[in-house]
Amino acid sequence: MTISEQPLSLVSLLAALSYALDLTEGQPMGHAVRTCLIGLRLARELGIAGEERDNLHLALLLKDAGCSSNAARMFALFGGNEVLAKHDAKIHDWRRMSEAVKFALRHAAPQEGLVARVTQLRELARQPGRVMDVLTEARCTRGAEIASLLGLSPDVSAAIHSLDEHWDGQGAPYHRKADEIPLFGRIACLAQTLEVYATTYGTARAYKVMAQRSGTWFDPELVRAAQAFSRDTIFWDGVRNQPEMLLRLKTSERLHRQVTEASLDSVCTAFARIVDAKSSFTGEHSARVAEYAECIAKHLGIGELRRATLRRAALLHNLGKLAIPNLILDKPARLTDQEFALIKKHPYYTAVILGQIPGFGRITEIAAAHHEKLDGTGYHLGLTGDKLDLEMRILAVADIYDALTAARPYREAMPIENALTLLNKDAGVTLDADCVEAIDHVSLSPITLAQAA
Repeated sequence: MTISEQPLSLVSLLAALSYALDLTEGQPMGHAVRTCLIGLRLARELGIAGEERDNLHLALLLKDAGCSSNAARMFALFGGNEVLAKHDAKIHDWRRMSEAVKFALRHAAPQEGLVARVTQLRELARQPGRVMDVLTEARCTRGAEIASLLGLSPDVSAAIHSLDEHWDGQGAPYHRKADEIPLFGRIACLAQTLEVYATTYGTARAYKVMAQRSGTWFDPELVRAAQAFSRDTIFWDGVRNQPEMLLRLKTSERLHRQVTEASLDSVCTAFARIVDAKSSFTGEHSARVAEYAECIAKHLGIGELRRATLRRAALLHNLGKLAIPNLILDKPARLTDQEFALIKKHPYYTAVILGQIPGFGRITEIAAAHHEKLDGTGYHLGLTGDKLDLEMRILAVADIYDALTAARPYREAMPIENALTLLNKDAGVTLDADCVEAIDHVSLSPITLAQAA
């Protein structure tokens, strides 16, 4: 696939990929898209237009781009399911001690015994404000870096960086207040809170919470602007029932322009980094898998256009892992059957997210099949060899090879020779023999990311 075969805009690509960020934040898919609609309606009430409005649009879609960067840290601090904790964090006011205690009691090492839970709670109680600062700084800093990597306006990065600051200076992580907080950051903070409460409890409750936090969390002027469309039932019905279609209608002509091949590659690389940041054990995994896959493809004589599609699929193959809690991803022991069942769903989530992107059909097929096996014992569809084309087979081998030769929470990295021995045992049974032979050839000249760049 080349993007010239079917028009694809940067904003539609980011809107679709934002569903992966929603998963990591523990929100129903479409959270960022709905937040974007609310933020753009605020922009309309405030008279923000043109390029400024477009930058706000992009900032709202990418507001959670750093969300995976604090997942492992949040798991380490709380010792529980950080996806659920992130979901609950958006409907609790950490500034109120009763809310903070309620949150901590629910999420501090819930699967452990009393002694372990009390120890975890004591650690959290020492500096509850500092805990939020640390978690938020990692998230917002990384998100701003992703926006810069994509070549977006500094206003976009600044909005993401200040997403969790509050009007009275009691937000996180830098405790900026009032006009010290960029306008787009103030809009994003209010828009996402309205979205979460409206989706969870309804618009009436959302507006009640907003009014209660006016002058503390939120800029009072923005609160007044939001009140102007509180009774616009057509708008809120669209946000709730047809957010993707409504957002397309609200997107400016400039943002509808076709994305370039280079920009497409930058987005794929950026989201690969977002995925790999979720666990300390998967740093640069997607980038390495992409390099191995491309080298195997070259060895097998696959042409440049097919290799470009394969590379993009490899970079995005683990998007669905953003839905899996670090409690499972970083578990230093054998997974239970229930936990492994959750792991096996990540290719499904990858397929759902990528399947929304126009012209991504081939990329989606390849990426979603990276755990399928020739004998039908793979997942998530249990496809057999007659349904697995060459690119799918290549990606499966590249993914397993990198997984074996990298450290995991339950074992050290396997020496290359041992990994190749295991792969050769499966050659022709569960894995494609030609692809295994090719990875053997590739491994004789170890790939480094520096060389790849």
